[in-house]
Amino acid sequence: MKGASSRYAGGRREWVKIKRRDTVDVIAGGVLGSLRRPEVVIVGRYTDAGELVIVGRTVPLTAAQSAELGAVLKPARRGHPWPDEISAQRWGGRDSKKPLTKVQPLVVLEVLADAATQAGQWRHGLRYARYRPDLTPDDVPPFPAPADS
Repeated sequence: MKGASSRYAGGRREWVKIKRRDTVDVIAGGVLGSLRRPEVVIVGRYTDAGELVIVGRTVPLTAAQSAELGAVLKPARRGHPWPDEISAQRWGGRDSKKPLTKVQPLVVLEVLADAATQAGQWRHGLRYARYRPDLTPDDVPPFPAPADS
């Protein structure tokens, strides 16, 4: 936080940046790593037209989080709409592709997300909070349409 009358002082840290994260529900649609021990979850939401679109990815999971999700994720059936590989560049990484293990989009997760979005996706990694067995994908609201589309 910055006082209204404070001035910039080179080399000194007088301002405090506070990042706010909201809890949101998303649908697990794929993982990086193995299905039984996922490293990162690629998440989606349905559009108003019923299309499952990628809206973000988690930061790397802890061993406990990986085990919890590995126990409930099921391999995708034919017709999953997502690609077989996903680019790391999508979230600011190098332009390398990683194999995407697609899962049945039945598992709802609660994640912590900051407000920054771009082209219909959260720009920064989502922090996994918990598995939501009490919710179905129909309970997850559609992701807002990007303002630039």
